[in-house]
Order: sequence, then C-alpha cells, then structure tokens
Amino acid sequence: MSRDIRAQALQKIASLSAASSSPVDRSDLDRLCRASHAAGKARDYGPGGKSMTSLGKVPMSIREFEVLLALCKTAPNIQSGQSAQRLSYQLTPYMLEAPVQAFVPSPFFRKIDPSPTESLTFHVAGALLSVGVNYSDLQETVSDSIGAFLNTCTRAADSVVASPAEDPDNIHLGDAIRTMTIVVALLGFLEAASAQTDFWRAGGRLALIQKVRHLLSDRFLVAVETALSTIRNSHSHDREVKEWKRLVRHYAHLERPLGAMLLQRSFMWLVVSSTSLMVADADSLRKTHILDLLMSRGGSIHSELPIVLEGDMHSVDVFAAYAAEQMNVIEADADYTRMGTSSQQRLAYEVKSAALVSFLNCSLINEETADADTLLNWLQETLEDPFQMADDTLASVVLKSLALICHISPSFASTVSRLLPRFLVQTAPHSDAVAIASKCLAFVLKLLSKDAVISTLYSLGNVLSPESESNLTNGHANGTAAEPGLTSIYGGRHSMGSAISLKIDGDDDTSYAYENVVKTICGIAAACQDEKMTALAQSMLLQKFGKINPNADAEIVTGAATLALSGGQLEFRALLKMYTRVCHVGITENKEYLLGAVMRARTHLSANLSRESPLFDIYWEHLLETIISAGDAPMSGHTKEADVQLAAREIGELLHPLAVFMSRNDLAAQPIENDETAQLLRDAWFNIVVHGFTASTDRGKQYMNELRAIAVHSPPLVPEQRSEQVESDIELNTVLRRGNSNEREAAQKKQLCELIPSKAGDIKSLSYRKVIFLQSAYLVESLRADVGDCTKVFPYFLEPIMRKGDVSSVMEGIAAAVVDKYVKRTLGGTDPAFSAQYAAKQLVSIFCSCCHRIERVQQAAFTCADRIIRDVPSALCSRTSLFALLELLSMMWTSCLEAETDLYTPRAVFKSDLGNVTVELSDDYDFRRYTLDILNRKAKVWVNTAINLAPLDVKGLLQTYLSEFSDEGAYGHISLGRSFALELGSIIPSTDQRLQSLERVGDTDINTASDLIAQYTTRQEYRYGETLPERGNELLSFMQLGRRPSMKQSLNDSANASTALAHVEARILSKRTTSLHEVRDILRRAAALLCRSQNDESAVARYLVSIPFALFTKQSIKAGASLWLGVINENPRLESKLVNEIAQQWEFTISRRVGLFNPVLTHPDPFFLKEENGPSELEALAKRKQLVHDMLSPHARLLQFFSSHFNATRLGSIDTRRSLLRMLNITLDALKDASPHPMARELRFLIILFGFRVLRSSTMIGATAQWRLKERILSAGLGWFRNSPKWSFGSNVLQLKTEVRLISDVLAALKTVAFIGAHTVGNVQSLQAKEQLFQLLLENEQTRLSVWINPLGHHGSHVHLHSSAKSATESALVSLVRTAWSLDPSIAIELATRFHYPRLHREIRFLLLSNPERAISLPEALPLIFGGQLQSDAAPVLKYLLCWEPVNPVTAVTMFLPAYKYHPFLTQYAMRALESHDIDVTFFYVPQIVQTLRYDTLGYVERYILETAQFSQMFAHQIIWNMKANSYKDDDGQVPDEIKPTLDRVMGKMVDAFSDEDRDFYEREFAFFDEVTSISGKLKPIRERPKDEKKQKIEEELRKIKVEVGVYLPSNPDGSVIGIDRKSGKPLQSHAKCPFMATFRIQKTKSEAARLEDAAAQASSSHTALQQNGAAPETTTVEVWQSAIFKVGDDCRQDLLALQMVAAFRGIFHDVGLDVWVFPYRVTATGPGCGMIDVLPNAISRDMLGREAVNKLYDYFVSKYGNEDSLRFQQARNNFVKSMAAYSVISFLLQFKDRHNGNIMIDDAGHIIHIDFGFCFDIAPGGIKFERAPFKLTQEMLAVMGGSTDHQSFKWFEELCVKAFLASRQHCEKLCQMVWLMMDSGLPCFKPESVKHFRERFVLERSEREAADFMRDLIKKSYSSYSTGIYDQFQLLTNGIPY
Repeated sequence: MSRDIRAQALQKIASLSAASSSPVDRSDLDRLCRASHAAGKARDYGPGGKSMTSLGKVPMSIREFEVLLALCKTAPNIQSGQSAQRLSYQLTPYMLEAPVQAFVPSPFFRKIDPSPTESLTFHVAGALLSVGVNYSDLQETVSDSIGAFLNTCTRAADSVVASPAEDPDNIHLGDAIRTMTIVVALLGFLEAASAQTDFWRAGGRLALIQKVRHLLSDRFLVAVETALSTIRNSHSHDREVKEWKRLVRHYAHLERPLGAMLLQRSFMWLVVSSTSLMVADADSLRKTHILDLLMSRGGSIHSELPIVLEGDMHSVDVFAAYAAEQMNVIEADADYTRMGTSSQQRLAYEVKSAALVSFLNCSLINEETADADTLLNWLQETLEDPFQMADDTLASVVLKSLALICHISPSFASTVSRLLPRFLVQTAPHSDAVAIASKCLAFVLKLLSKDAVISTLYSLGNVLSPESESNLTNGHANGTAAEPGLTSIYGGRHSMGSAISLKIDGDDDTSYAYENVVKTICGIAAACQDEKMTALAQSMLLQKFGKINPNADAEIVTGAATLALSGGQLEFRALLKMYTRVCHVGITENKEYLLGAVMRARTHLSANLSRESPLFDIYWEHLLETIISAGDAPMSGHTKEADVQLAAREIGELLHPLAVFMSRNDLAAQPIENDETAQLLRDAWFNIVVHGFTASTDRGKQYMNELRAIAVHSPPLVPEQRSEQVESDIELNTVLRRGNSNEREAAQKKQLCELIPSKAGDIKSLSYRKVIFLQSAYLVESLRADVGDCTKVFPYFLEPIMRKGDVSSVMEGIAAAVVDKYVKRTLGGTDPAFSAQYAAKQLVSIFCSCCHRIERVQQAAFTCADRIIRDVPSALCSRTSLFALLELLSMMWTSCLEAETDLYTPRAVFKSDLGNVTVELSDDYDFRRYTLDILNRKAKVWVNTAINLAPLDVKGLLQTYLSEFSDEGAYGHISLGRSFALELGSIIPSTDQRLQSLERVGDTDINTASDLIAQYTTRQEYRYGETLPERGNELLSFMQLGRRPSMKQSLNDSANASTALAHVEARILSKRTTSLHEVRDILRRAAALLCRSQNDESAVARYLVSIPFALFTKQSIKAGASLWLGVINENPRLESKLVNEIAQQWEFTISRRVGLFNPVLTHPDPFFLKEENGPSELEALAKRKQLVHDMLSPHARLLQFFSSHFNATRLGSIDTRRSLLRMLNITLDALKDASPHPMARELRFLIILFGFRVLRSSTMIGATAQWRLKERILSAGLGWFRNSPKWSFGSNVLQLKTEVRLISDVLAALKTVAFIGAHTVGNVQSLQAKEQLFQLLLENEQTRLSVWINPLGHHGSHVHLHSSAKSATESALVSLVRTAWSLDPSIAIELATRFHYPRLHREIRFLLLSNPERAISLPEALPLIFGGQLQSDAAPVLKYLLCWEPVNPVTAVTMFLPAYKYHPFLTQYAMRALESHDIDVTFFYVPQIVQTLRYDTLGYVERYILETAQFSQMFAHQIIWNMKANSYKDDDGQVPDEIKPTLDRVMGKMVDAFSDEDRDFYEREFAFFDEVTSISGKLKPIRERPKDEKKQKIEEELRKIKVEVGVYLPSNPDGSVIGIDRKSGKPLQSHAKCPFMATFRIQKTKSEAARLEDAAAQASSSHTALQQNGAAPETTTVEVWQSAIFKVGDDCRQDLLALQMVAAFRGIFHDVGLDVWVFPYRVTATGPGCGMIDVLPNAISRDMLGREAVNKLYDYFVSKYGNEDSLRFQQARNNFVKSMAAYSVISFLLQFKDRHNGNIMIDDAGHIIHIDFGFCFDIAPGGIKFERAPFKLTQEMLAVMGGSTDHQSFKWFEELCVKAFLASRQHCEKLCQMVWLMMDSGLPCFKPESVKHFRERFVLERSEREAADFMRDLIKKSYSSYSTGIYDQFQLLTNGIPY
C-alpha cells in the first residue's frame, strides 16, 4: 500500500512540475531527474547515443524505477522546451540499456504488470516519442535513441540466431533468458510505437516496420519458441530462472502468452497504426478506432482520404504484402490454432484482425495493390466460420470491414446485404455482435435502394414466421404486407435476394435467433432515420406478436420500444395502447414473460425519453392516465374486490416505469410547470391509494421503492396556486370516490387512525373522499421525508378544504408524523442525507413557511420548527438556517415598515440573497405585524436554545452575520436581524455555570456583549487584511499591510497614498466606471494610514474627504462620515483639518449645484407641464421619488455629521466652530435657490434647526453677529414659504411624521433664541415680526401636514377653529403682511394661497398695486390683482405686464375673455405668455384656444394660431378639427354657430400659409381620416341589417383604404399609422347612428428624455446636472395596435372636455406623487357630430360582466384573480381602490351622471375606469336626478374593497379620496378657468352658474381639516345612498343594463 502511495505521489509531483513555469534547475522535475542514476548514465553516453561504458548490468532499484515511471508519465504535459530537453537527455540511457537492464531483486517488482522490462521499455519509449512529437527540435535526438535501441535488439537477435548450438531444440539457459529479455523489451517498444506512430513520417514508418520485420525473422521466432521451451522445462533453482518461469506464467495469466504470436500481434498493431495514418489523422485515431472512424464518414469515405504522395505508394505495397503474408500464415496454421489455448487463439485472431484492417486501409488507398476481391473472400470465409466469429475482436473487424468494403467496391453491397442477414439468423451470435452486424447491415443498405432495405426487412421478418410458413418468401406470409396505411407506401415491393430460413435445432438457439432478428430489424430501422421506415419495422414486428412463441413475443415487445423512440407520434400512441392490452392479458392469464417484456419495454422508454423529445408529453400523460383509468368502475358502490385487485396489479406494473421516468428526467429539480399535468399526477396518487398502495399494506410495501422515487419527484398534491381557489374540488373529484363502500371506508379510516392515532376522533367524522385525500397526503409526504425532505407538507394547508376544522386537524397530525419520521431518521445519525447540514436546509424552508401569508400554514410551520429545533438544535447551529432566520426577521420588519414608507403600494415579494430566502406576504399590514411578533418571539427561543447548546459556534455565526450584513436597502441604519443578532449574541448561555453563578448588583444587568464586540472587532482586523486591489500602475499598494503599526513610517507612504487617491478621484471626475466597493476599500486603507501616522498627511486627508464628495451619493457620504469620525477619534490632531475640509467640500456642493442645490430638483406647477392622455404612471412616480431621495440623502447625512460633531465639540476648537459658522452662513444664503421639492422640506428645516442650535451655543460671537445669524436663519426658513404650499410626494407617512416632529423642534428652538434681536437697538432692527411670521407659517405647515398624515382624523383629535380664533389669526397675519412683503413679495403672495381671509387678500392686493415692480417675476400675483376680470384700480399695473413673468397657458388664454375688456396690454401679455410655453404644453388647451376666437377683437388669438401652425403641423391639424367641430351647433351640421365665419377664415388662412410639403401632409392626413369616417355613412343604408353583414361591409371598406406615409389618428398625433387590421371592423350598437370600431398599427417614437429619473440619477451620482449634457437624446420606435371608435352624428366635444379635465386631475395627482389611478383616454372631435375615441385596452364593461353571468363584482374578482388570500386578488383590489378613489373625487367635482354599469369599465389589472361623459356638471339624463349621491359607491364596490368600512382597503380608499380632494383644491382656479373658457361653446352640460357651482364644490372657505371631513361625509353619503341603486334598476328596466 505504501509503495502504491509513493508511486502515486511521485506521479503527482511530476505532473505538477511539468505544468510549472519554474526554471528547470530549481524545479521538482530536476530533483526527480537527480533522484535516479540516469545522470551518471547520461554522462557515459555520447551525443550519438553510443555507450562509452556498459552500465546496463547495474541493477535498478524499485525507487529508481518508480521515479523513472513518474517522469515518463508526465512527458506529454511538459510545458517548456528546456524541460523536454532535460527529460530526453535523462531517458535516453534507459532506452539504450532496456534490452539488458537488470533489476534489484525485490518483491515490489512482481507487482509491475506485465514485467519490469516491458513496462520500462514501454514508458521510456512512449515518453521519448511524446517529447519528440511535441518538440520538433528534439525529434532527431529521439529518433537516434530509438534507432540505437533497435540496433541493439537486432545485434542481440542476430547473435542468438547465429550462435551454434549443439542441440538446436535445447539452447543454453543463459541464451534463453537473454532472448526472452529482448522479446519483452521489443514488446514494450512495439506497444509504445503503435500508440505514437505519428512520430515518424511515411518514409520513417516504412523503414521502422522493415527493420522490425527483419528483426522478427523466422529463425528468430523459432529461437524465441525454443527459448521459452527451455525456460519452461528447466529444473534449475537459479533465482533468475525461477523469476522467468514466474513471468511466463504471469503473461499466460494475463492472456498474453509469451511467444512468436505475441510478437507478431504487436508487429501487426504497428502495421495497423501505420496504414491507418495514411487514411486518417492522428488526433482522430487517438479517440476513435479506425473502422469506426471510417464508418462515421458514411458515403464520403473516399472524399475525406488524405492525399497520398507517389513516393508513399511503395509503403502501401509493402504493408499490403505484410498483411497478406500474415493472413496466409494464420490460415496455414488454422488447425494448429484451434488446438491451442483460448489465449493463443485470441492472439491469433488479433493478428488476423490486424492483418484484415491493414489490408482494408491499403485497399482504400490503392485497390490494385490490395485487391478487394481477395479481402472479400477472407472476410466471407471468416464470417462463415462460427468458431472464428465467436471471437469478439475478430467478429467486430469482419463485420465492419464487410460494411466498408462495399464503399470500396459498391458492387459488393448486394452480396454483403445477403451475407449479414444469414449470419444473424443462422449463426445466432451474441448481443454485441448482433448490434454491430445490424449497424453494418444498415450501413450497407444505404448504398442500395429503399426497395432493398424494405426487402431485407421483409426477409428478416419472415424468419419470425411460424415453422409451417418459415420457407415462404417475404411479402406473402403472416400478413407481412403491412397495415393499410403502410401498403400505399411500400406495397408491391418484393425481395431482391433469396429468402432466409431458420434452421436451428434447440429452443435456446431459436430464441437467440429470434432475438437477433428483432434487434437487427430495429437496428436497421433506427439507422435509416426515416420515420416511415420505423413505422414499417414496428408494424412488421407487431404483426408477428402472438404467432410464434413466447420468447419471440417478448423480444418483439422490447424491440418495438427501441423502435418507438425514433418513430412517429401516432405509432407511439398505438404501441402504448398495445402495451396496455398486453399487460392486461399478462395479468389475467398469468403470463409472467409478457409482463416482464412489457416492464422492460416501458422501462426502456422511461430511461431514454428526455424532455426534448416530442414523445415526452405523450408518454408522461399515458403513464398517468393509465394509472388513473385503472379501476374506473361506473358505479363505485358495486365495485368487486376482484376488480380492485386486478386494477391494483395493473397500477403496480406501471409504478416502476413511472419511477424511472421521473427520476431520469429529475422532475424534483425541474418540475413540469403545467396545471393539467399536476392534476393528472394528483389523481394518479389518489388512485394509487384507493387501490391499497399505502405504507401499511403488503402491496404498498412491495412497491415501496418505486413509490418513494415517484414521491420524491412529485410536487405536493396541493400546489401553491390552490390558495387562489375559493372552493375545494375534493368532494367533486371522481377518483377519490372509487371503490367506495362501507367496508372499504371503514378500512381506510382504520388505516389512517393507525397512522395518526392522536386524530382518531376527527378521522371518524370524515367522508371517504377526504380520508383518501389525507391518506394520499400522508403517503407522498412520508415517503418524501424518508429521503430527507419534510417541508412539502405545508402547501397542503392551502387547500380550501383545510378551512374546516376536522380536516385541518388531521392534516396537522400528518404534518407532525412526517416531521417526526424525518427527525427520527436525522437522530439516527447513519444516513448522510439526514445530517445536520441538510436539516438546516429543511429549517430554511420551514422558516419561510412561518412567514406565509396564510395563517394556517404559519401555524403548521411554527409547530414543525419547534419540533425540529427541540430535538435537533444543531440544525440551527448552521450558517444556512441561522442566516435565513435573521434575514426573515429583517424582511418581515421591512414589510411592516412599508406601512409607514409606502402605505398604498405594499410589496408582496421579499427576497434576500444573504439568507437565500424568498417570501410572499399579504397586503394586510396588521397580519404582517402579527406574523413578525410571533416570529420574533419564537426566534428568541430557538436561537437561545442553539446558544445554550453551542455558545461559541452560534455566537461566531452571529458575528459573521454582523460582518456580512449590508443595509443598503434598509431604512436608515435599522435592521431587525442585525439588532436581533446583537441582542442574542450578548446573552449569557444557561450552560455557562461560571457566569450564571454571578450575583446581580443592584439594578445592573450584565451580559456578554463586551466579549461579542471584542471578538467581532478582532475579526474585522483580519477580515479586511487583504491587499489593495490593482487598477493600473497608479494603484500599486501604497501601504505595506504586513507592517506592524509600531514600525516607523517612511516618508514615501504618504506620497504613494496620495498618488493612488488622486488616480481614484480623477477616474470619478472623468466619469469613468469606478465601483463603490473599490473606492470604499481604498478609502479604508487611507483612513488606516491617517489613524496611525504621526506625520503631516494633508494630501491624504484632503482626498479622504474629496473622494466621497466627488461621488456624492448616499453610500459614499455614509462611508466617508464613518471614516472621518474614525480618523478624528483615533488621531485627534487631524480633527480641525478634516472638519475644515468637509465644510469646504459642502460649500463646493453649492457652487457645483448638486444634491439639495441641483436644478434638476424643480417642482413646477402641473399646469406649466405637458399634460398626458393615458393611464397614471405610478411606477414612474415611485422611481422619481426614489431618485429625489437619492439626490437629497448625501446632504442629509452630512447634516447629521455636522450636527452631531458640533454638539460634541462646541466647547472645543474655535477654528472648527468658525468653519461651521462660515459654512452655515453660505448655506443659509443659498437656500433661497435650493430645491422647492416637497421631499426637500425635511432637509431645509434640518438646516434651519441646525442654525438655531449653532446660534443658541454661539457664545464666541458678539450680539451683532448673533443678530445677523438669526436674521439669516429666519430668512432662509421663510424661504420655504416663497413657494406655493406643498403637500408631499409619495405615500411616505414616516417622512411626514418626521417633518411634523421637525417643525415642532424648530418651533421649540425658535423660542430658545427669542431673546436675540427681540428689540430694536440703534440701527439693529427687531426680528420679532419676522419671527412671529415664521412661527405662524410653521404652525400652519404643521397643521396642513397633520391632515395629510391623518386624513380621516379621529374623534377628538382635532378641534375646528371658531370664528373668533380665525379672526385673531387673520388679524395677526394682516399685521405681518408688510413684513413678508419687505422680506420677499413671493412670501406675501403665497400667504393668500395658504389663508383664505378676505382682509389678508385685500392687504396683499394693495401692496401689489402699490409696488407692482417688486412682483413682476411672480406670475402667481396676477390672479390676486385681477381676480378674473380687469378691475378699474388695476390700471397702474398694466404697463408692467409687458415684462411680467408668464403665467400658465390656461390662465393666459383666460385673459382673452371679455371680462378683461380686450385691453391691449393684457392681450399682449397673454400672447407673450402663450408663446413662452412649449407647443407640447399649449397643445393640451386647443379646445379653449379655439373658443377664445369668439372674443378676439384685436386678432391676437388668430395670430397666435396662425404662427404656431407654421411650425407645428400637429397643432394646426388639431385646431382645424376642433374648429370644424365647433362650426355648428347641432350634430348634423345644419345650424351654424356664430363663430363659424371666423373659424372658416382662420382655417383658410392656415391652409393657405402651408408650405407645399405641409399642404401635402395636410391633404394626405385629412383624406385618410375622411376615408375612414366615411365608412359610417356607408353603413346607414344597411343600418337595420344583421351585424355580420355590417361587419362584412366595414371590412370591405377598410380593404379599400391605402395607408399613406406619415398619416396618423387624430387621437394619437404622437404616432403614425403604418397598417390597418382589415378584419378588425366591428359595428357598434346604436339606435340611429352607425358607429364602428377598427384597429390600426401605430408606430410611436419613444424618447430617452422620457426616462428623466435614470438620467437625473446619473447626473446626481456624477455630480453633473442634466442640462450639462448637450447630446441629443436617443430615440427608439415601438409599434402597438390601437383600436378606435369612429362616430358620426354624436357630439364628442363634451367627452373631450370631461377627459381633458380628468387629464388635468391626473397631472395634479402626479404633482403630489399620489397613489391614485385614472385613465383619461383620448377623444378627438373632428367635425359637427363627428369624432373618434380610443378604445380602452384589455377592459370590459360592468354590464358585460353581468351578461356573462357574473352577478357580483366581487365574484368577478374572485373568479379572475383567486380568493382574497391570493396575491393576484390583493394586487387587483389595490388597483381597484386607487382608481376608485380618483374617479370618486373627479365624479363629484365634475358631477358625472348616468353612471350605470354600461359606463363603468374594469381592466385586466382590476382598475375601474369611467367612460361616456354625456352628462356632467349641471345636467342629468332626462333631467331626472335619480343619482343624488355625490358619486357612485355601491355595495358590490364596497365588497371588493374588503366588504366593511373598517377594512384596511376601504380605509385606504377613504384616505386617498381625501388626499385627492385636498390636492385638487389647491388648483381650483386653473380648473375653473378651463371650464370658464368653454362656457360659450354651446355644450349642453353648462348652465350660467356652472363655474360657480364647480368652484363651490372645492369648499375653499374651509380649512384643510374641514375639507377632509367634508370629503369623508361625501363618502358616507355615497355608500349609504339608495339613489344609486334606484338608477341602476331604472337602467335595467329601460335599457336592459344589468347591475
């Protein structure tokens, strides 16, 4: 054993050294070379290999031998030429001495196979040849060595042959031994040379073979035999003689008997190798035998032959002669060979095989030299000799050669095609030969016609006929004419050769012959790769079934399975049905041979069918359906026991194939995701249990292994999707009721009671179906637990039937039993699959189930987790399980936190890569908190148990968790898992007797936190001790990490560090990719250098600060702050330097305009932005919110640093305080231009609070400086109120709570500095008024935010202000207006927005009229000045309008109205304001702009329209369509509007002003659209005809339309029409009109600029504003289908206005990031009574749901999305709530009526969408006000939102309604202006007081809290109203619209 180990070690060393690049003189290879005597030997050999001193007689030791073999084996892997040269120099002496090499007597040499001399020669020769092949410069040296070796052998052989002997038959023993030594050396060399013949070129190979042939002369071979005889017959006791006798016996034992034949075989192998290299390359030959290689070429054998040079043809002649010579010798000695031993016979046949192969190779190259006829005769003679064909090697060579010779001489194909079948039938060869023969026969048949293949198949098929018909020719016996389907293909074809008859005596031979024939038929069909041929072969075989004998039947059954794998699907299905019939016969008639054959066939199919096969699904379904169909009796009550037993046997026959099939395709790891398949497998298990295959029955035990394999690869019988089902299907499952009888029910219940005795009471009350289901669950999961998985038991609790207590109770018992079985196997400790590490993985899955969204699953999981951790606590002492538990705690806490951070969009899926866990959670936040509470309590118990068991290991894992934790996604720095790890890691284990014995001192609590943190700190030291990662030459290690801190630093360290840091900063500033991980790593090392340095490290300190600021992300600043504080604490000398640098970098952020000062963070009024017609983009809002958060976070983190450090050091360094004061002053001044975004409120007030705290403690500065600082702080604080009041952005309640608390802190801090500047002293004015103003505004902001945080309020939570309190507030504000005005007019103006007090408004207006020049940059001032009309006192202001900042477009358009008296200054200003806005913004207000032409006395509106139309064709087209729609008052275009002449004139001027290109586009577009809309007119004559006829007419007209380039749909001007779905035409129902629908292919341009969030994020992270990027945005095109409705005779203008208003509300909601959803789809009025409407995609009307028999909306949601527990239902409900809230508020404000179910849509995502706004504002259908409710909120809507007003979803609905209403109130004036502009349009929805009523519905006179309560009252009135239901009944009666 030790010798083997040493040999293996030497080989490993040699192998590794060969692959090494070390210098030769220092390598292990060199040491191995020196470990042998070869160095000495090498010195004794000259360059030519000639021996100067014969040292071959020096015995070789076993150690030297092993070293030598190790060197030889590594030769092919040598990597360097120098090593190869050294190795060849080392091995050459051994090669020369091999024939005479002596060996030290050692028992270890006896283990060398076959002998030391042959092994030595073989390995040395092989190594030298390998080196020569790989290194051409050594070929000559190796060739000389080989030549010298052969010369030595030749001389020795010649001396043996030439030496005179007294008795030629009895030579001297010494000569005999020398002769045999030469023989074994030659054997080794020939073996090596045969393996690497490619070392020589063609001429060299010929010379080599001739030399060897000369050496192996007849006399020498006789001498060899004589020497062998002498040794065998010697009676000498000499050790050497005895050793040789042993070797002779050993060679014979190895079946390589020494002698002339062995030499001849080795020689012929060399000839084979040489001839093979003439027809193939060496690399291919090393992988594949030459015959297989030639056969793989198929018909291209000759074309792929290498070119043989003329000079090499002589080699062919010589090799062919040698092969023929050997054949003659073998044939001459045939009789002698048969008398020899089996080993001698095998050698002879190997020689013959080699001769045949060599001759074949020669024949391929030159058929004249190697005659093919001669070869065929040899092959045929051999084929007909059963004795020779019994040899595997010879048989294989003969068969393959016969196939190949047909490609040399195709005329032989016919002969061979007859020879091979006869051989197969009459010789009855073994299975391997049959497979080869079949392949060869198919190979030959490819050369013949398809008829020949068919006739051969028939010939073989006839062999399978009964004996009475065995002599009939094919085509006429036993129905061999094939089935009807095949007759048409192959009918009428007959054999080309003679019939083959079976003439063998004995059943065994007959069976073999039948088996061979079947295999041959299958082999031929498979090789043809023709589905029809396979079908023919299968048909032939199946026809013979049952007509011959049982053995033949068995072979046919199994053979057909082989064929089926390559056959067609129809034949495969037929075969499977046949197997079912045969199996049934086998069972009923007890024919075990048939059952065995079917079992083998099915198993073969199972083992060879992969998922990629088209037969996979067929076979899979067949197996399952066959199992399910077994025992399917018509009446379950009359099932006979015999029938049950029969069905059970049939099922049993299928279990093994099913188990193999599922295991082969590993369905456990890759399950089939198919609901139908899952149901089949489920029913199969039910039927298996019904028929008695259970754990306690004998039948179940018999098939236990198969059942276990099936269970392992089966999913749980209740899939995860079952949680979406409302009702269980168990009671309806027909399989579960099979075999039902009183006796069987009692027996099943008894079995289940025995398995779960604790639940016997519950089991007795269960129905038969439920018992079978539970039995199946127990069987599957207990078997699964047997192999190490007990976690699949939890999905069973998702089954709806588990809601019933008895079933759930029994299932709990099953789960306990399954876990109990698993635990017992684990505690057994014998099976590796049940070790603690696998138990830990089980725990991970169980922990995830503990967080399941369904409570009953949680309960079962907690019970199982308790059991496992109680009995196997070590399962939790694993990283896998412990990390998963900690991560689940963190994720559950995060999921609960979402109630604060993203209230209305609960995330369902949470994933952790660290814990490798994923959970799906309910949207019920209360249930999430409940789950977290239980999990936290349980986790403490579990982890405590583990700590008591293994305190050091578990605490070590907790330290690892703390080390690897990353809180990038956590809120702030909080993670429950991390806190939990710290808490539990600090407890004292109960098993620690010493610490537990400590007495408590007072109220102090002790723990082991200090030890935990100490070990954690130590771990960090070596954890981060890696070297600095390289990035170019500049980032070479700038610190010697191996040095101790106490070692003296060299001056070069700082310079190296500075260089590396400068390189990093340069990369960041140049915007090159730099990972945060790399930056953090480098900065950590720089901080380490600063911590321990005693030198001046200014440059390093500067970079330590500037690099995080260069990145300026929340991660970089967080990392930087941590490092800065670390350096300050470790090296206080650097404090002032670092703080100054940080403050300076903060100031740079202001000049660089990043973070809070980034101009990207604007928050303009939504009416200044482009309004969109489309669904709300909530995902984009979420991205924008995250973007803003990321941009503001760096400044927020820096402010935390400054605040903390200032409080810690405020009595310290004066320099530090001065730096902070300077930074604060600069920042306060910059806040005027800081972001007004709502999310910036917290940061801005944090700065104010920091300023007050600095002011409070600024004792170092004088009173004047304090006054200045306070004045700055107040000005900066009031700067927030320069902007319009902000609500929030998003649904981050925690953010708002923080802001409310922050405002309270600011108010408190304001009081602490009230004494500063309280009085006027000299020139220093009092700050009291400013302070009072700031305080009032802060209190108002706090009140407003409190309403937004708590929109529903609570009883007693707020008190309405009485009139006296309001009056006091009004008086206080009026007195402070001038203070605000003096500070900033914008603050005074926004006071009017915040406080709706008349006196206040009058005072502000007075200031505006008095000093208008101070407000010209404030467009918000104009509504205060004018109030909707030109007042007489406003005349002095008008001249300033010429330079006043533009107002929003809709306000500007309003100034054209008569109320403004057409004043030139006003109209000019309005004109300038409109022109200042982008066309995309004003495009939205086309209807309003057209209406103002009524009052355009000065022509400004006309001029604006004409000028804008010049550069925007889309604008021009929309204006023209709108003008056409407004030209007439009626739908039929008969009553012209007063404005018509003006509209016609403007249209004419527009068209006349078009350029030729624009006119062409205009004409194409309007012609296209007119052609489409004209279809409606063409439908009028057939209006009363059937719908199909109208549809046909529409399609006919659509086919006539030609789509011109660039045309578009009026409702989709942002995309061009590129195609029409000509079959999409659909007539719509209408009493008198003919609307229709059609679908168009639209190509839209998608601009990268639309992805503002991503671009801004990049700008933020790269500290560059978006505006600096001058590159044009990339654009891509997308194509979509858009359906549209075309109406003629219906006025669409009112719908257009309503949807325009909805789109405006959409912009308002987006402005505050509100989680509500609307879809203002597109409508365009194109003419009088004409228009088009975009069809809502993937939506259905509520009344259509009623027509589809879904009576309730809730039922529809359940049927579409699953029950309330499903994630899809919860997501859909969430969408419903968000859309309901938005549409409810809009419906109230716009007074939508006619809200029957036909006008309410539901889309695929669950959103509700209102359509058809024919009745809004002040009109109702028929003038009857049925709908008195503020908006439609029915009981079915309430049911979807939880069914109760206390449900979370309904609360969300209420909150969102209130917030939507509050957000809308702020924009009331602009919304009213949109309506006001349309009042004279003649729309029927308007009454004189419509605008007034519209404004009143906003209740602007009420405070925010009062408005919120008002909205809540509206909600209450709506769901309590009966009028909505009455109107729905009215619609049902009048229009048949269901509700």
